[in-house]
Amino acid sequence: MYIAMLCSAILATILILLWLFLFLRYSKKYGSIIDDLDGKIFTMKDLYFIGLGLIDMFEDFTRKKITTSDKAIIQSKKLAEVFGRDNGELYYYVTVAAKISLIMTFLPIGLMMGCLMQSALGFLVGALLVIVFPYGVQSSINSAIAAKKDAILTEFPKMVSKLTLLVNAGMLLRRAWDEVADSNQEDELYAEMRAASRDILDGMTVEAAMDAFAARCGVKEIRKFSSIYVQAVKRGASESIDSMKIMADEAWEQKKQLSRQKGELAASKLLVPNMIMFLGIMLVVVVPMIANMLGTFNA
Repeated sequence: MYIAMLCSAILATILILLWLFLFLRYSKKYGSIIDDLDGKIFTMKDLYFIGLGLIDMFEDFTRKKITTSDKAIIQSKKLAEVFGRDNGELYYYVTVAAKISLIMTFLPIGLMMGCLMQSALGFLVGALLVIVFPYGVQSSINSAIAAKKDAILTEFPKMVSKLTLLVNAGMLLRRAWDEVADSNQEDELYAEMRAASRDILDGMTVEAAMDAFAARCGVKEIRKFSSIYVQAVKRGASESIDSMKIMADEAWEQKKQLSRQKGELAASKLLVPNMIMFLGIMLVVVVPMIANMLGTFNA
């Protein structure tokens, strides 16, 4: 046990010295990036310069960016769905830096706790700190991605129905797209539609703009819709209007199913609190009854 405590104290000291070095060198370098982060998603964001600085040192040493791996590219695309297509790589850096920073901060604290308490319990508490905070950051990011996809799926049937109605009334497909995109200034789906319109105005082809639109939304229904829209542009809306009507009907049916699933999920979440309340009532009612019965029997 003494050897383990000594090794922990030495490791904690090394980590603290490294933390102080990174603080002195990088504490002011990434201020503009950190200030723009959403504190609700990125817990303890003021510490992230530690991880960003360590990544900077690693890339300088290896002459290789951490965003070049297949895993990094996939994760960057997911992050682009929430934080914008131009910010996927940046937020990948931030996500990795967040985990590194929190581990670098709480690992020496956990090691010192184990030494001060002189027991495995201290090391266990420290390990929990090291695990919980980085997991919390990743969980918040995953929740943000899921929330955006849910918001897009919720609005998708309305969007397709509006677009189908306008095209069926004789409006040109491109103009109908812009009309629907401008009809709602709050929801995520319409913001992505406006972004696709800007891409086309900037010279991007319709196919490339719709591919980017589907990638940002990250929903398979949008990808299917995008292919139908591209076909409508190439062949004429009159030939694709039936496909759009079918898709609108499917989208409304899927929305009903999602609503039912959410209701079932909410009911299942209430099951645990109800069980706890039931056990509490049973303890309050049954335990005194059993105690009285045992007291009467002993008497």
